[in-house]
Amino acid sequence: MSMTPTKEREPHVNISLDLHRKGAPQFLAAKISTGIAEGITSFKLRVRPGRGVCYPNICVPIAGIIDYFTAEHGCSFFPAASWRNVPVLNQSGTLRPYVHDPLASPVTHLNKVWKFSSDDHHDVVHGIIGSMRRAGEMPQGVLQGLELALYEVTDNILLHSQTEANSPSATGYVMAQYHKSEQRIAVAVFDLGQGIPSSLAKGGIRASSPSEALGVAIQRGVGDGAGAGNGLWMMERIVSRSSGSFELTSDGARYAVRHRQDSEVAAPAVSSVTPFKSGTTLVDFQLHTSRPLDIQAALDTDPINLWIDNHLVDLPTSSNQPNEALLVSVAKESRGCASRYEAKAFANMAGNLMESAPDVCILDFNGISMVSASYADELLMRLIDRFGIITVIQRLSFKGLSPTNAAMFDRCFRGRLFGPSSQRESR
Repeated sequence: MSMTPTKEREPHVNISLDLHRKGAPQFLAAKISTGIAEGITSFKLRVRPGRGVCYPNICVPIAGIIDYFTAEHGCSFFPAASWRNVPVLNQSGTLRPYVHDPLASPVTHLNKVWKFSSDDHHDVVHGIIGSMRRAGEMPQGVLQGLELALYEVTDNILLHSQTEANSPSATGYVMAQYHKSEQRIAVAVFDLGQGIPSSLAKGGIRASSPSEALGVAIQRGVGDGAGAGNGLWMMERIVSRSSGSFELTSDGARYAVRHRQDSEVAAPAVSSVTPFKSGTTLVDFQLHTSRPLDIQAALDTDPINLWIDNHLVDLPTSSNQPNEALLVSVAKESRGCASRYEAKAFANMAGNLMESAPDVCILDFNGISMVSASYADELLMRLIDRFGIITVIQRLSFKGLSPTNAAMFDRCFRGRLFGPSSQRESR
């Protein structure tokens, strides 16, 4: 989006942001407030050279701040060339958050700031989790831990952020990223509600300071009385078991815990920040994807994994005893069967499902008229590389393949198993 000549001539404030600095959102809010005090409500946003890539804990509060000043003060924001020339910023929704559209299906929900309310909360989080399942190879428990933590933290906003519980005006902002090279998932959730200290006070819990309130908020069963009070506790336990990190920022206090090694009991670091308004809350957490996550040990219980349950079917055995299997409809869960790119994403999803349950996995190709050679080859290669050929033979089953598609997979499998010579011999 570029500024029109008319807009360029209007009085406006130039704001240059370093998106690698944690203080960037507070800096932005201060510059906007100064401009408003001087009667200016138009702002042109720049990014410093080489500082165009940023993480959710920066993008999300900036998006919330821009949204707030747009709605409450009639401000307008325009990207300068330095901003427009960074693709990740143009597509991030930082200037204009994404909202759920039931008629549209984005390529991915990752790397985008989403604004959500009670009406579309499930759709947004469901989209993020679905995209994460396709993004990379995840060890057992990681995706379930992410899903549990993300639903709880975002639900906290809808339940506790407003003075009126379950207020229809409650909205939040969320963004998630998968950093393959760094082997971690990064998530940030932000709201402009009443803040954690005020929320706890409603439940009769009065802390001596905002930082003390943040430490109390992550304890089990602590809340404002509108819910069970386990949302932040669950997030903290999952992060701790993952040896990850998290930060809570609310009402001028920041409570941070970073696990630098496995099984470490990390001490919290408490610091002060400058809030641009009272009541804002930022929850930032990261999970490692280099190791399995034991959900049962983290939460002292074994929660139902609905993703697995939704894919389980009973198969008859020779002894007439039911035998469970995972059933994946390729027509429903693969976005076409033509490209290596899609085969990679689908292999990630199917493989992550197999990591989560020890059952046989049936790939149902009913409804798929044509599978390209590149798709078949990439899918087989990815699954064999991940699990080994013996495990793939023992645990993976194909159903509903047309004769043409079956021949395509057979040809690719022979090529991977025996090499090019077998292809020539089979002709």
